[in-house]
Amino acid sequence: MDAMTSTQNRSKEHIFLESALGPVRIVLIEGLPTRLQRIDPNIPHLSKWILESQRQSPMLFSLLSKSLLNGDNFEGDIWLQGLSPFYKMVLERVKTIPKGTVKTYSQLAEELGHPLAVRAVGSALAKNPLPLLIPCHRVIKKNGQIGHYSLGGKSMKEKLLMMEGVRVDKDKKIKFSSLASSQS
Repeated sequence: MDAMTSTQNRSKEHIFLESALGPVRIVLIEGLPTRLQRIDPNIPHLSKWILESQRQSPMLFSLLSKSLLNGDNFEGDIWLQGLSPFYKMVLERVKTIPKGTVKTYSQLAEELGHPLAVRAVGSALAKNPLPLLIPCHRVIKKNGQIGHYSLGGKSMKEKLLMMEGVRVDKDKKIKFSSLASSQS
Protein backbone atom coordinates (compact mmCIF):
# COMPACT_ATOMS: atom_id res chain seq x y z
CA MET A 1 0.00 0.00 0.00
CA ASP A 2 1.48 3.37 -0.96
CA ALA A 3 1.73 6.34 1.41
CA MET A 4 -1.22 8.21 -0.14
CA THR A 5 -3.59 5.25 0.14
CA SER A 6 -2.56 4.49 3.70
CA THR A 7 -3.08 8.13 4.72
CA GLN A 8 -6.54 8.22 3.12
CA ASN A 9 -7.63 5.17 5.13
CA ARG A 10 -6.51 6.56 8.49
CA SER A 11 -8.77 8.37 10.91
CA LYS A 12 -8.36 12.15 10.73
CA GLU A 13 -9.27 14.56 13.49
CA HIS A 14 -8.69 18.23 14.17
CA ILE A 15 -7.57 20.09 17.25
CA PHE A 16 -7.89 23.87 17.61
CA LEU A 17 -5.51 25.93 19.75
CA GLU A 18 -4.05 29.36 20.24
CA SER A 19 -0.45 29.91 19.14
CA ALA A 20 2.08 32.72 19.21
CA LEU A 21 0.76 33.63 15.76
CA GLY A 22 -2.95 33.38 16.59
CA PRO A 23 -5.36 30.46 16.34
CA VAL A 24 -4.33 27.32 14.50
CA ARG A 25 -5.91 24.07 13.44
CA ILE A 26 -3.82 20.92 13.64
CA VAL A 27 -4.83 17.89 11.63
CA LEU A 28 -4.20 14.65 13.50
CA ILE A 29 -3.80 11.22 11.98
CA GLU A 30 -4.07 8.41 14.50
CA GLY A 31 -3.78 11.05 17.22
CA LEU A 32 -0.49 12.47 15.89
CA PRO A 33 -0.04 15.99 14.51
CA THR A 34 0.46 15.91 10.76
CA ARG A 35 -0.42 19.41 9.48
CA LEU A 36 -0.70 22.86 11.07
CA GLN A 37 -2.64 25.75 9.54
CA ARG A 38 -3.30 29.28 10.78
CA ILE A 39 -6.99 30.10 10.87
CA ASP A 40 -9.03 33.29 10.93
CA PRO A 41 -9.45 34.43 14.54
CA ASN A 42 -12.93 35.76 13.71
CA ILE A 43 -14.56 32.55 12.52
CA PRO A 44 -17.74 31.72 14.41
CA HIS A 45 -17.51 29.15 17.21
CA LEU A 46 -13.70 29.22 17.39
CA SER A 47 -13.60 29.55 21.18
CA LYS A 48 -16.05 26.64 21.44
CA TRP A 49 -13.84 24.51 19.18
CA ILE A 50 -10.77 25.35 21.28
CA LEU A 51 -12.56 24.38 24.50
CA GLU A 52 -13.85 21.18 22.90
CA SER A 53 -10.32 20.31 21.71
CA GLN A 54 -9.01 20.82 25.24
CA ARG A 55 -11.77 18.65 26.69
CA GLN A 56 -11.37 15.82 24.19
CA SER A 57 -7.56 15.61 24.23
CA PRO A 58 -6.31 17.26 27.43
CA MET A 59 -2.81 15.76 27.42
CA LEU A 60 -2.14 16.45 23.74
CA PHE A 61 -3.71 19.90 24.06
CA SER A 62 -1.39 20.74 26.95
CA LEU A 63 1.70 19.45 25.14
CA LEU A 64 0.82 21.34 21.97
CA SER A 65 -0.01 24.53 23.88
CA LYS A 66 3.41 24.61 25.58
CA SER A 67 5.06 24.50 22.19
CA LEU A 68 2.69 26.80 20.32
CA LEU A 69 2.44 29.53 22.94
CA ASN A 70 5.81 29.40 24.71
CA GLY A 71 8.07 28.23 21.91
CA ASP A 72 9.08 25.15 23.90
CA ASN A 73 10.27 22.23 21.80
CA PHE A 74 7.45 19.81 21.02
CA GLU A 75 8.26 16.56 22.79
CA GLY A 76 5.49 14.47 21.26
CA ASP A 77 5.49 12.26 18.22
CA ILE A 78 4.51 13.63 14.83
CA TRP A 79 3.16 12.05 11.65
CA LEU A 80 5.53 12.58 8.71
CA GLN A 81 4.37 9.77 6.45
CA GLY A 82 4.59 10.49 2.74
CA LEU A 83 7.76 12.59 2.99
CA SER A 84 11.11 11.43 1.65
CA PRO A 85 13.57 9.93 4.15
CA PHE A 86 15.82 12.99 3.71
CA TYR A 87 12.98 15.44 4.39
CA LYS A 88 12.01 13.45 7.50
CA MET A 89 15.62 13.51 8.69
CA VAL A 90 15.81 17.30 8.22
CA LEU A 91 12.50 17.93 10.01
CA GLU A 92 13.35 15.61 12.91
CA ARG A 93 16.66 17.43 13.37
CA VAL A 94 15.06 20.88 13.23
CA LYS A 95 12.55 19.73 15.85
CA THR A 96 15.46 19.61 18.34
CA ILE A 97 16.84 23.15 17.82
CA PRO A 98 16.43 24.80 21.23
CA LYS A 99 14.25 27.85 21.76
CA GLY A 100 16.25 31.06 21.44
CA THR A 101 18.95 29.63 19.18
CA VAL A 102 19.37 29.46 15.44
CA LYS A 103 21.16 27.26 12.95
CA THR A 104 22.06 27.96 9.36
CA TYR A 105 20.90 25.84 6.46
CA SER A 106 24.54 24.88 5.85
CA GLN A 107 25.04 23.88 9.50
CA LEU A 108 22.04 21.57 9.26
CA ALA A 109 23.30 20.04 6.02
CA GLU A 110 26.68 19.35 7.66
CA GLU A 111 25.11 17.92 10.82
CA LEU A 112 23.05 15.55 8.69
CA GLY A 113 26.16 14.31 6.90
CA HIS A 114 25.25 15.98 3.60
CA PRO A 115 27.29 19.21 3.52
CA LEU A 116 26.43 19.92 -0.12
CA ALA A 117 22.67 19.52 0.41
CA VAL A 118 22.03 23.08 1.62
CA ARG A 119 19.30 23.72 -0.97
CA ALA A 120 17.69 20.36 -0.23
CA VAL A 121 17.56 21.33 3.46
CA GLY A 122 15.83 24.57 2.43
CA SER A 123 13.36 22.65 0.27
CA ALA A 124 12.53 20.32 3.14
CA LEU A 125 11.86 23.28 5.42
CA ALA A 126 9.71 24.98 2.78
CA LYS A 127 7.49 21.88 2.88
CA ASN A 128 7.39 21.70 6.68
CA PRO A 129 3.82 20.58 7.44
CA LEU A 130 4.07 21.54 11.13
CA PRO A 131 5.66 24.98 11.48
CA LEU A 132 5.98 26.01 15.13
CA LEU A 133 6.04 22.34 16.22
CA ILE A 134 8.99 21.81 13.89
CA PRO A 135 10.55 25.24 14.46
CA CYS A 136 11.92 25.99 11.01
CA HIS A 137 11.83 29.70 11.94
CA ARG A 138 15.07 28.92 13.84
CA VAL A 139 16.91 28.21 10.58
CA ILE A 140 18.54 31.15 8.80
CA LYS A 141 20.87 31.90 5.92
CA LYS A 142 24.63 31.69 6.31
CA ASN A 143 24.96 35.47 5.99
CA GLY A 144 22.61 36.03 8.95
CA GLN A 145 19.53 36.96 6.92
CA ILE A 146 16.42 35.38 8.34
CA GLY A 147 15.12 34.11 5.00
CA HIS A 148 11.60 33.03 4.10
CA TYR A 149 8.91 31.56 6.32
CA SER A 150 5.89 29.70 4.98
CA LEU A 151 3.63 30.54 7.93
CA GLY A 152 3.41 34.27 7.42
CA GLY A 153 6.56 35.51 5.72
CA LYS A 154 9.67 37.23 7.02
CA SER A 155 7.80 39.46 9.46
CA MET A 156 6.31 36.42 11.23
CA LYS A 157 9.69 34.70 11.32
CA GLU A 158 11.23 37.83 12.78
CA LYS A 159 8.44 38.08 15.39
CA LEU A 160 8.94 34.46 16.48
CA LEU A 161 12.71 34.80 16.73
CA MET A 162 12.44 38.02 18.73
CA MET A 163 9.87 36.41 21.08
CA GLU A 164 12.52 33.77 21.75
CA GLY A 165 15.16 36.39 22.53
CA VAL A 166 17.07 36.25 19.24
CA ARG A 167 18.22 39.70 18.15
CA VAL A 168 17.18 40.72 14.64
CA ASP A 169 18.50 44.00 13.25
CA LYS A 170 16.64 46.48 11.05
CA ASP A 171 17.91 44.70 7.91
CA LYS A 172 16.23 41.45 9.04
CA LYS A 173 19.58 39.90 9.91
CA ILE A 174 20.62 37.94 12.96
CA LYS A 175 23.61 39.28 14.80
CA PHE A 176 26.31 36.65 14.53
CA SER A 177 26.80 36.90 18.27
CA SER A 178 23.34 35.28 18.44
CA LEU A 179 24.69 32.42 16.33
CA ALA A 180 27.61 31.68 18.62
CA SER A 181 25.52 29.76 21.15
CA SER A 182 24.01 27.58 18.43
CA GLN A 183 27.29 26.73 16.72
CA SER A 184 28.81 24.83 19.62
